[in-house]
Amino acid sequence: MYTSMTTNLMVENVEDSLGFYEGLLGFAVTTTVPNESGGLQFAILAKDGIMLMIQERASLVSELPTYGAPSVKPSATLYVMVDNFNELYEELKAKTELLCELHDTFYGAKEFAIADIDGYAVVFTEHKKI
Repeated sequence: MYTSMTTNLMVENVEDSLGFYEGLLGFAVTTTVPNESGGLQFAILAKDGIMLMIQERASLVSELPTYGAPSVKPSATLYVMVDNFNELYEELKAKTELLCELHDTFYGAKEFAIADIDGYAVVFTEHKKI
């Protein structure tokens, strides 16, 4: 039986990515693993019950050689439901460039998006009570 699923993003530099996720989005680091050169090869971040893992490209390629590439090529979107949608939109548009402006989607949601430093899209949508 499945009990959870967590995204692990391949990044060029874990410390730089931590700056984005901690500094801009307010995530907290729960776990880190150092690399051989004294930096970090892996980190787990958490915020409001959401967990995200980030792993240095070289480290991930050593575990999963099929991911070998000369640079990170984002192919995933982080889709985040939030309660404070309008407030978060105003806060983030003042702090960073929007990848996608606030809009209504074909499936009835309001969304906007930003990109992290490796180019992954972080899409925010309003949480609707069902």
